[in-house]
Amino acid sequence: MPGVVFHLKSKRLILILPLVAFIYESSLAPWPNHGAAAQGPLSSNQASLADSIKVVDRLIADGSLLAARSKIETLLSVYPEDSAVALSAARLYQKMGLSAFAIMQYEKTRRAKPLLLEPLVALSKLHLENLSTELAVELARRAVQLDPSSRDARLALVSALLAEQSVKQAKVQADALAQRFPHDPDVDHALASVAQAFGENKKAIDLLAKAVESRPEEQAWQLELVDLYIANGDYERSRSVLLAILLREPQSLDTLERLAHLDEFYLHEYMDARACYRKILTILPDSASAQAGLDRCLVKQGDLALNFRNFIRRILNLPLGPIKDEEGVSDLLTPDTSYGAQ
Repeated sequence: MPGVVFHLKSKRLILILPLVAFIYESSLAPWPNHGAAAQGPLSSNQASLADSIKVVDRLIADGSLLAARSKIETLLSVYPEDSAVALSAARLYQKMGLSAFAIMQYEKTRRAKPLLLEPLVALSKLHLENLSTELAVELARRAVQLDPSSRDARLALVSALLAEQSVKQAKVQADALAQRFPHDPDVDHALASVAQAFGENKKAIDLLAKAVESRPEEQAWQLELVDLYIANGDYERSRSVLLAILLREPQSLDTLERLAHLDEFYLHEYMDARACYRKILTILPDSASAQAGLDRCLVKQGDLALNFRNFIRRILNLPLGPIKDEEGVSDLLTPDTSYGAQ
């Protein structure tokens, strides 16, 4: 190749050549890694999001559900596809009783993380509450297949199988839980439900009383125990449980209604029943059932034949309970303690 000779007669050309060389060398240098530079702010955003989710979870734990909802819905609008945000939102909505919203967020989490156990267990419970029994069983089975050692997955499966009337399968699952978790109140509660499904009320009472003793703050379990006592004819013990609940929560409508029905239809203590119905009306002034109960008790108090018969039953130490004069009314208002009604 023939050489190229420059005759540098111009001083301007001498000054321009170094500049051209600098530009050429710069073009050969590697481009800066802008992705690496961006990792700093990205990590910072992720840390900020994690802190925000922790704040929401703390609010949920403290019972500040409205404040938690405001924060989580802001996060949902900014991070609509983030699985951690969706999971936190699902927990909150489930706690607030907003099952449709909870299902939507748990499903979003499940699509993003199909091997995560919590959404399957929660979705099984939510669909069971919505009476979608077959779907609840399917989801609980998937959860157990995913983690056979999971207590929560098997508990969800026991509940779903009982609702499906597959009581023998439920018993197999509950017995397996009892062997693995012998002193767990949730397992005792599941075993009590299985015993009740088999008509073993005495065994169910013993197991449920044990669960309640371990976790006395579970009002729903105590009310189940009350219904079992009533079904077993142990009215005084059921009344003592109801009074103990009212000491902690004087405005519990479920408890007041059960106590009023117990006093009216089983113990025939009409003055006490009227007092309960009045308390219900102070909390819920539009309660037609409480007003009707108040009117019934007033009529029964003036029924000399009815009161004389109740007096004789007490004198002779005969078992109390619904009597023929109240037939029909007591069937309507007494809590149904059969398993299918739960």
